[in-house]
Amino acid sequence: MLSIDAHEMKRREGYKGYVIVARSHELQDCGFSAEFSIEEHDADGAMGKPSSICPNHFPTQESAIDAGIQAGRQKIDAGFERGSTSASA
Repeated sequence: MLSIDAHEMKRREGYKGYVIVARSHELQDCGFSAEFSIEEHDADGAMGKPSSICPNHFPTQESAIDAGIQAGRQKIDAGFERGSTSASA
């Protein structure tokens, strides 16, 4: 799912039972920033985890979104635990 407004783009993508929500934000003069959050869904509904910001700036909204999705996958693969707010390393 992709949503776009004048300054922000967001994409949701399922991965290994989680939903990664990646967002890009237009920066004033140097491209786009990216952030992501990870959601898990259970019988009570969606539970979101705090957002993480990707450290780089990106030339396009799409590249920022792709980086956010990739960072979310890496966090899950590194041992993100259900019900926790951080990855165990």
